[in-house]
Amino acid sequence: MGLGYGKVRICDSDPRWPQAFEQLAAELQAALGTTAVAIEHIGSTAVPGLAAKPILDIAVALIPRTETKEVIAALEPLGYIYRGDKRDQGGLLFVLEDRPLRRIAHIHAVDHDDAQWRRWLFFRDLLRTDPATCAGYDRLKRELAHRHAHNRQAYTTAKTSFVTTSQTPIAQTDDTTRI
Repeated sequence: MGLGYGKVRICDSDPRWPQAFEQLAAELQAALGTTAVAIEHIGSTAVPGLAAKPILDIAVALIPRTETKEVIAALEPLGYIYRGDKRDQGGLLFVLEDRPLRRIAHIHAVDHDDAQWRRWLFFRDLLRTDPATCAGYDRLKRELAHRHAHNRQAYTTAKTSFVTTSQTPIAQTDDTTRI
């Protein structure tokens, strides 16, 4: 597990990814305590059988209006590096590296009542339950990884249309609707 900063490499699904998530989630929960309402494995590594970059994406739902400095203070001692507030593109972003510029996890923290939280879970669950959508996403990611092997930003931007289109049902719900 792990990938150099800015690089794109797609790997076949690895049955060890859920276990790695469970370990990191337990550490995050212990560090954040009651500030973390929920911690979920999101992204492609959370979908059995789906190829992915070998970096875990973890979403943390925070008690609404949690101070950013409180989250930073809890996660930095665990080795997480704060990369800023990415707002609708990822919330408070933290990265975990096993060596300089080699990432093994991305932590995205948002308020529990944030629409982004629902979008992440909706898309993950869609990929887990809809084989056609999952297969189409797999093909797209492999093609884009080949095309943008040294430009992760271009790779991510190119996937946006597929992700956004797949989330049309959630985009049409109001912020109080639960999935």
